[in-house]
Order: sequence, then C-alpha cells, then structure tokens
Amino acid sequence: MKFEIDKQKDKTIFKLESKSLDHDIAAQLKAELIFLQKEIDNQFIIDLKDVTKCDSSGLSVLLLSERMEREKNKKLIIKNLNPNVLELMKIARLDRVFDIEK
Repeated sequence: MKFEIDKQKDKTIFKLESKSLDHDIAAQLKAELIFLQKEIDNQFIIDLKDVTKCDSSGLSVLLLSERMEREKNKKLIIKNLNPNVLELMKIARLDRVFDIEK
C-alpha cells in the first residue's frame, strides 16, 4: 500500500495512492490511520483521488477514521472521490456521514 502524508499547520492530508480501497489493504490502512490520527490535532483530510474501487472493508476503515475525528470534536473530510466510489457511498447513505469535497 502506498500513501503520502502532507502535514501542514492547519490540516493533514492523507493521500492513498492505490486503485483499490478493499480488504487487501484495509488492515494496514486502518493501522496507519489510527497511528496518524492519534498524533495530529488539526483538520484531517483523506484524499482518494487514485481510488477507483472500494468494498465494505474500505468503507469500514473510513467509518473508523470518521469516528476517531468525531471523538476529537472534528470532522473528517474526504476529497477527490471517484464517481463509482461516491455512488457506493450514496447507496450506503454514507454521503450523509462524511464531509465530501470535490
């Protein structure tokens, strides 16, 4: 799994550089996000520009990340969603849970 982290003063951007957000990388991604989110206190953004496929394991990791931010009284922002992934989120009604940016 490849990713990039851009830590700025007011925000931290986690860019997943993988085509699939699925069971193959879910456990490793979950561990990385937990570690990262525990050490930051600014706005957390997940950039999914390269992701074209997502399954329930991937959605579960995103929900965990959202819950961790909510516990810090912050909002998780997900940006650059592929239309297929966005449609999956709409079907699961997760577009109401996440703050989604173009």
